[in-house]
Amino acid sequence: MVHYMVFLLVIKTLPWPAWQATLVGATIGALTAYILNYRYTFLSKIAHTRILPKFLITAGLGVIMQTLIVAGLSQHWHLHYILAQIIATSFGLILTFIINRFWTFA
Repeated sequence: MVHYMVFLLVIKTLPWPAWQATLVGATIGALTAYILNYRYTFLSKIAHTRILPKFLITAGLGVIMQTLIVAGLSQHWHLHYILAQIIATSFGLILTFIINRFWTFA
C-alpha cells in the first residue's frame, strides 16, 4: 500500500518515468515492510543487527527486480504504468516473501 501511494504520488506530481517512481515507492515500501514483517508477519525476536542486513539485501533485490520489470513493460512493451507495476509487484512479493521466510527471518 505504501509503495503504491508513493509510486502514484511521484507519477502524478513529478515529471519522472514510471521506473523511477517504482524505485522510490518500492524503497519506501520496503522500509515499511521491514517493520511490519519483523513485528507481525514473522513475529521475530532475533536482533535487528542480524536480520536487517539480510532484509536489506532481499529488499534491494526486490526493488531492482521491480524497477527493471516496470521499465521493460512500460517503456519497451508500452504497457500502462499501473499494469506494469501490478505485474512487477506480483513477482516482487512472491520472491521477497520466500527469501524472507526461509533466509532473513529463519
